[in-house]
Amino acid sequence: MRLKLKDTPKGMLKIESLRDICEISLKEYRGNIGLYNWGEPFLNPELQEIVKYLKENTKSTLIINSNFSFSDDTRLKDVLSHLNRDVIIISCDGFSQETCEKYRKNVDFDKIIHNIKIIIENRPPYTTLMWQYLKFPWSLNEIDDAKKFCENNNIIFYSGTGGITPDYPMFPTPVTKNPDKMRCEFFYNTLVINFDGEVLPCCAYYGPNKYSLGNARKISLEDIFTKYKGKEMLDYLSYKTTGNDNLFCKHCMERNSKELDSWKN
Repeated sequence: MRLKLKDTPKGMLKIESLRDICEISLKEYRGNIGLYNWGEPFLNPELQEIVKYLKENTKSTLIINSNFSFSDDTRLKDVLSHLNRDVIIISCDGFSQETCEKYRKNVDFDKIIHNIKIIIENRPPYTTLMWQYLKFPWSLNEIDDAKKFCENNNIIFYSGTGGITPDYPMFPTPVTKNPDKMRCEFFYNTLVINFDGEVLPCCAYYGPNKYSLGNARKISLEDIFTKYKGKEMLDYLSYKTTGNDNLFCKHCMERNSKELDSWKN
């Protein structure tokens, strides 16, 4: 099985969809909500309204991850005005135009720095600002410059290894069979709700909605994971069942088990 990005329905989260999801499942939610996944949040024209609604109707911590390569000071300031005790992540993998554009096409480094300064000047109380820097062979020589900039501006810097895998993302490594552990614990960290309400297995997944666990606009997350397909996924991951072909996790685990050496290479 090879999935491609074109297999995934694409769109933007609408405030109406968000209200439906919150009414059914997130009223008392106190965890993190990331407003990004395989996309750029500031392309959504309703981002300000979405942020405002979530801050007023949930007790969650919002995480906004963006490359911040845009020219709209008003929108940025509006979003910032609604934040408090939240997290802003700058995705930038270099400290010059020449380096940044090698991985992120059409990015404008000057705009990124301009917007970072706006964030610094308008940073809400207790809101964390972080710089995510992917390490590629061509970006290693500018890490120190980015770190120094972060140190001077009270920004948390962190880096990881960057990479591109065509057609299919790198999934978690399967664990040795152990009844006291899950086959995969990736979903513990991130549950994904797509723009259309479809609940996906984890943040590393992209593919058709046939592998959705259910639609959060119609079914509560509690029911999805205690009665329906989400429960089937949890039973499979906890070794209670051998799973079935309708569960994407089964395909993911079997593929990784067979092709682990090729992934490493």
